[in-house]
Amino acid sequence: MKNQMFSLNSNVSLGIVIIISLAFSGCGAAKALNLKEAYQIQKPIVVRTSLDDDRPQWTQNTLFEKNGKIYFTGGFTDGADYAVTIRCANAEALKSAVQSVSQYIRAEFSEYVHGSNSAADEGVDRYFSDGIATFSENIHVQGIRQAALYYEEMFSPTLMQSTYNVFVKLEMSKADFLHAKAGVLKKLRERFKHDGETEAKQKAEKLLDELKNEIKTQT
Repeated sequence: MKNQMFSLNSNVSLGIVIIISLAFSGCGAAKALNLKEAYQIQKPIVVRTSLDDDRPQWTQNTLFEKNGKIYFTGGFTDGADYAVTIRCANAEALKSAVQSVSQYIRAEFSEYVHGSNSAADEGVDRYFSDGIATFSENIHVQGIRQAALYYEEMFSPTLMQSTYNVFVKLEMSKADFLHAKAGVLKKLRERFKHDGETEAKQKAEKLLDELKNEIKTQT
């Protein structure tokens, strides 16, 4: 009888262990399934690609030239205020213009202006902000203007209000753009001359001559 009781208890215990094991296995499987479902729910959805984008073509190009004019574009998305969003898009377009000249300065002068192996002396970067500030002033003087604006009004379920996507296209004549770049080169030439950067000064003068010839072909 004692042996029978032991056998019965053993079988009951084994059954409980199996049930608990299955329960934990089921929980693990359910947890894995829930994680997969949660991922699918939260997985980003592709709304638009460059292949099926129905926005104007110019919104996809930050800088381009067409019919003797230079265009700079910029956009700002999810803006809460329409007017402020337009100003932000304009600022982005102007940034495209500035970046085009900043790349030009770095590409043309990096090999001519060298630092003196001092942490405070960074080669062409010493003249970088000065040249960009000059360009920013010049493009306004030369008459950059807004040529096009494209906007989308969206409704945000989260905010329960409209939000705005705005894209702006700015334009200026190529001649005016070249004049603005020439202003930068003149400023840099004087800085190079003052700092004794002879090679960089000569490079600036060479580029100025090239710009003058190019400007003549535009007028």
